[in-house]
Amino acid sequence: MRLMMMVFAALLTGIFIVLLPMQNQENSIARPAYTVGVVLKAMDSEHWLAVRSSMQEAAQEKNIRLIVMTPENESAYDEQNQIIEDLFAGGIDALIVSPVNIHHTDQWVQEAKERGLPLLTIDEKIDGIPYVGSDNYAIGQTAAKEMAARLPEGASVGIIAGSANQDAHIQRVAGFRDYLSASHSLQLVDVEADETKYRQATIETEQMLKTHPDLQGLFVTSAMMTLGAIDATEMHTPAIHIIGVDTQNDTLAALKRGRIDAMISQDGHETGQLAINVIMDLLSGTAVEENNFIENDVITQDKADEYQIKEE
Repeated sequence: MRLMMMVFAALLTGIFIVLLPMQNQENSIARPAYTVGVVLKAMDSEHWLAVRSSMQEAAQEKNIRLIVMTPENESAYDEQNQIIEDLFAGGIDALIVSPVNIHHTDQWVQEAKERGLPLLTIDEKIDGIPYVGSDNYAIGQTAAKEMAARLPEGASVGIIAGSANQDAHIQRVAGFRDYLSASHSLQLVDVEADETKYRQATIETEQMLKTHPDLQGLFVTSAMMTLGAIDATEMHTPAIHIIGVDTQNDTLAALKRGRIDAMISQDGHETGQLAINVIMDLLSGTAVEENNFIENDVITQDKADEYQIKEE
């Protein structure tokens, strides 16, 4: 009996010795390599939902813990700044931000540098900080070229832009304006910039049409605002040519119905994936480019179905 108990005890000890390194290995696999704070502009559009989901998927593959947060809206820079301060206090290894206001970023940019934390911006460019997103100036240039191809020389066009506190909209407007100035193809008669919202775009478009009844084209710098612009111009005769930016299901549906001439794509999935790749390079000490641009395609009515399938 005593011999059997000794054998049993030896077997248990052997099992424990074998299982212990396996348990330690499982714990090391489960423990995240890094914790990365992510502060986006908002979570009220398909674009930002796609950015978040692709970031989470890529982070899981690379064993990164993501803390994703957003302010109440794209005007709430005080709230966004406080969220960033809370992330600093909570202990993070790196920070990814899409600033809601490029004029109120100095404090957290400086603090990230003092803490030695890798910092990356997406959608909004800050000089000297690595960036992932669209080449927004090139988007404006492309939109102007597309508009010029659809209208007679000298036709009057306008811009309905998002917040002038966001570099993405500033650069899209600048690219569009500069192309027309250089080509002398169309006459830019009005630019309105306000909050990046459907209702604001509707109001601004209606006012622009009253002020410029001969208006023939509109460049709109976001998908949500494009929906507001097409609703405001629905009864206008002759039809207003509209080119927008971003792609989501409702704008693609409007494009297929011919209510929009073209959309310049901005793939949220590509943005999120690339952001995680770049932040991993920064964390590992690998040099990265300051500008890491995604692709931007011109989507016309005949390509809407193909693009929607690609996105899904």
